[in-house]
Parts: sequence; C-alpha cells; structure tokens
Amino acid sequence: MLLILGILAAVVIVNVVGLTGRGEAESYATDESTIQLSVSTFFADTHAYSSTGGWNEEASGYTSVHNYPTESGAASNLYLGNETPGKYKVNVVMDGTDGMPATTGNITAAAIWMGLLTNGPGDGTADTPGDSAPLRGEPGPYLNPLPKSCSKYNSSVGSGTITWIVGEHGTVYGVFEQGGTWYAGFGGRYP
Repeated sequence: MLLILGILAAVVIVNVVGLTGRGEAESYATDESTIQLSVSTFFADTHAYSSTGGWNEEASGYTSVHNYPTESGAASNLYLGNETPGKYKVNVVMDGTDGMPATTGNITAAAIWMGLLTNGPGDGTADTPGDSAPLRGEPGPYLNPLPKSCSKYNSSVGSGTITWIVGEHGTVYGVFEQGGTWYAGFGGRYP
C-alpha cells in the first residue's frame, strides 16, 4: 500500500511541477501577444500622413509623430539571432547595425515606453524616459494595467524580469539579460 501511495505521489509531484513552468511560459506568450497588439494599434493610430504629402517618418518625442512607443519613436533594428540549447529555447538578441549581440544601450533605446500604452486618453501624462517631452493627444490607453513582467527599462516603477522591446519591423520581443548577453523568449522565470 505504501509503495502504491509513493508511486502516485511521485507522479503527481512531477506533473504539478511541470504545470507550473508551462503556465509561466503561457503567461509570457500571452503578454507578448497582448503587447504586440497594443504596439501595432499605437503604430496604426500615430503613423500619420503629412499634410505636405507623404508618410511622416520623423519620429521624435518633441513632435506629434511618435510611431512606436519607444523613446526615439521608432522601431529598432534588433532581431533574433541563434537559438541557444538548453531546457528553454531562447534566442540571442542581435543588433542589425553591426551584426553583433545587442548591448544594454541597444535594449534601452528599443524598450517599450509603457507610459505611452497605459496613459489615459489624450492626457499626455506618459511617464517619460530621459528628457523626452510627454506626447499630447495620445488616444490610449492601449494596455492597462502595466504588466507585472515589465523591468525598470519599461517603467521607472517596473520591477519585473522582462524588458519588452520593439525590434526589427515593429516586432515585440520580451528580453532578459544573463551573463552580459541579452536573450529573447521565456527563460524559465516569469514575471
């Protein structure tokens, strides 16, 4: 009888531990999809056609054109490099400018400025990074509340483990730093 109970306990414990990790991975994927939709909607609302003709691509915190919710207002050229081996499949984040792994400076510049996604409609009260001016007339909120996963790079009050960035072609990645290298994907800890 004890042997049977021991076997059942071992099976249940293994399955419960597996469910915990799978739940965190699914939470990561859900947040990534939600933030991607928010960023895409933000882009669609702010990618304005200029009255002088043509699409206005001059993205700046001091103008009405801020196509992406990043400090620069632009998508970055960061992309996913090789997949790393191990229990969790993550990719090295690469810099399209020099083909080298992304630096913390690259990540900071590409980090999603969550204030632009969570501020109230048209109030321009986004939590601004650096010296960037708050944008007036933003229709938001596109995302509410701020995801618990957000790191300090996404918000001055962020305390999570993931930095959400806008990469090449406006693709959203959830990235984290480990041993001086930035990786994209679920690395086994979330949020």
